[in-house]
Amino acid sequence: MDATEEQPSFPDEDIFIPLPVHKAQANKAILLLLFFSFLMVSLPFLVFFATKNILQDYNITGFNNVVWSVSAAVLTVNLIIAGYVYIAFKEQEYDSEGRPIIEDKIKSD
Repeated sequence: MDATEEQPSFPDEDIFIPLPVHKAQANKAILLLLFFSFLMVSLPFLVFFATKNILQDYNITGFNNVVWSVSAAVLTVNLIIAGYVYIAFKEQEYDSEGRPIIEDKIKSD
């Protein structure tokens, strides 16, 4: 490259994107999502096959065995989703500086 040639400049080169102030909150959200994702992948299969084996011990086989096993797996998925939603609603909110937001409860007379 010759000294006379200019290097292309990028307009966004000097833009600084700061990390969130409340990094711990972001880490907690990612870990919670990963935990519930792991539960969604593994727990329904475990419940399905466990229910299937337990029902076979009680001589429930065929269509009834499959229906009850699938129902238990679907119920498990719904409980995992409900748990995730519950935790998400109960999570503490933070302002832009990372301080917890405390909501004043309005008393109705």
